[in-house]
Amino acid sequence: MVYITKILSLACFVALSSLSLAQAQDLGLTGNQPADVVSQDDSLPQVEGLRAGADPLDVPPVPSDVMIDMDPISQTPEELEAEIRQEAFDAVITGMFPLQPDQIHELLKYYDKTEAAMNSPSAGIPTPEISVQTISLDPGATPLVVRTSPGHITTVNILDVTGAPWPIQDVSWAGDFEIIEPEEGGHIIRITPMERFAYGNMAVRLLTLKTPISISLRTDQKSVHYRVDARVPEYGPFAETPLIEGVDDLAAGNLVISSVLDGVPPSGAEKLNVSGADGRTTAYSLLGKTYVRTPLTLLSPGWSSSVSSADGMNVYSMDSTPVLLLSDKGRFIRAHLSQKEDLFDD
Repeated sequence: MVYITKILSLACFVALSSLSLAQAQDLGLTGNQPADVVSQDDSLPQVEGLRAGADPLDVPPVPSDVMIDMDPISQTPEELEAEIRQEAFDAVITGMFPLQPDQIHELLKYYDKTEAAMNSPSAGIPTPEISVQTISLDPGATPLVVRTSPGHITTVNILDVTGAPWPIQDVSWAGDFEIIEPEEGGHIIRITPMERFAYGNMAVRLLTLKTPISISLRTDQKSVHYRVDARVPEYGPFAETPLIEGVDDLAAGNLVISSVLDGVPPSGAEKLNVSGADGRTTAYSLLGKTYVRTPLTLLSPGWSSSVSSADGMNVYSMDSTPVLLLSDKGRFIRAHLSQKEDLFDD
């Protein structure tokens, strides 16, 4: 079998050799042709002025009107090296910093606009509010509503009727909110919503108070409570005994005295002139009643109701009176109330 394979291989080699020789004879490439017979390819371009078989160095003279720059290179090796280094430096700068400074500033401005559009609330930044509200303990009353907003912390202060802190025993809640309970004996709750449209409520048990208070939690895109002074219409463990016993008229529906405490008097209230006291004391008259808003302690006359906030501001409700006797840390102050004069009155 091996012998037959060798014979076939030899036969193929002889056949291929014969074929190659025949093709070479057809093309005129065999060595049988005379050496002086050279076939010139007519397709090659002919050089003007150069004869066949002529000396290639025999170049015709250059015309006199043709100028040839034969000056040597004018740059020194040091200058050439410096030029190469500068070109390399420019290439690196272009590769690392392809943008011009003004283009970078424009790009950063566009990035800031895009980042602000992505992180800004769709309805805009909500308006912050600080509110003083009275919590009703009646079974049929509507719970206090606290408005929260994502990205904002709402603080709820629990106070008693005198404005003194009321310690919180425990807090439980429902809804997607992060609520930080106060430390032992504290009265402040911090609330942050975790979703844009979170809702829920929380139940707060106060020390020595048998009835738990309920607070509704809502998210709002237009306004947010930064601080809520939630006032319970009862005397707490740290209640401050008033100097003059007045009638307790602090119902949850008493919006007049609550509005005055917030610094926003109700519609129809007339602001009175106060002389003898500093600008922290203001007074309003409404429906035969006088409402005095002051951080000082009122000694006289007697009042029918009073409320206080966590920052020490007090509001006293009383019958109309022209004179107030106040105490500023033991110093007696006499303030006079009068109606504002109409500048356009003849």
